[in-house]
Amino acid sequence: MSTALSDRDILRELAPTAERLLNDHLRKAKSWNPHDYVPWDARMAHMTSGFAKPDAEQVFLRSVAYVTLQELATRISHRNTGAACEEPIAERMLQHVAADENLHMIFYRNISAAALDLVPNAALRAITSVVTRFQMPGLTQPSFRRNAVLLAEHGIYDLRQHLDVVLRPVLRAWRVFERTDLTGDGARARDELHTYLDDLEIRARRFEEQRERAAARRAERAATAG
Repeated sequence: MSTALSDRDILRELAPTAERLLNDHLRKAKSWNPHDYVPWDARMAHMTSGFAKPDAEQVFLRSVAYVTLQELATRISHRNTGAACEEPIAERMLQHVAADENLHMIFYRNISAAALDLVPNAALRAITSVVTRFQMPGLTQPSFRRNAVLLAEHGIYDLRQHLDVVLRPVLRAWRVFERTDLTGDGARARDELHTYLDDLEIRARRFEEQRERAAARRAERAATAG
C-alpha cells in the first residue's frame, strides 16, 4: 500500500475497520444519564473547550492519535478525581465517565493501529508529532496551567502517569518500537519519539523528587506548628 494516501483515501480504506470497531463499542457501552447525578443547568455551566486543531497535513492521522491519548489521559484523571474527592455521588459518576472514556480510547487506538498498518510512515510521523506536543483539552481556558500543576501535585494526573499509564502502554499496543515496516521519515520519527520518551523519563523523575521534597517540607512545618 502506498504511503502517499490523502486523508480521503485513508478514511475510505479504514471505513470497514471503523464500522466493525464502532459496532463492538456499542455492544460494550452501558447507557447512563449524567442528569441522574447533576442537573442539566449545573452541568452545562461547567463545560469547557480547548482542543487545538492539528496542522492541515494528515489531519485524520493526527486527530485519531491525539484522541487516543486524550481519552486515556482523561480516563485516568476522572478516575483519580473520583477517588480523591471522597464524595460518593461524584465518585460514581466519574467512574461511569472513566469507563466510557476507556471504550472511546480503545476505539481510537484500534483505528490508529489500522492506520499504522496502512500507512506506517505517515502514521508514525503523526503519532510522534502528537506525543511530543501533547496538551490536554482546555489549554486556552483561564488558569489552565495553574490547575494542571495542582492536579500533578496532588497525584490526579502527572508526568509519571502520562508516561507510564498513557504513552508507554499505547505505544506498546501499536508496536511502535517493534515495527519492521518503517522507512525514511517514519524511521526518523520513531527515533525522535524514543529520544522524547527518554527526556520525559528524566523530567518525570525530577518532578517526583521535587514533589517529595515539598511534601517533606509541609510535614516538617506541620510538626513544628503542632
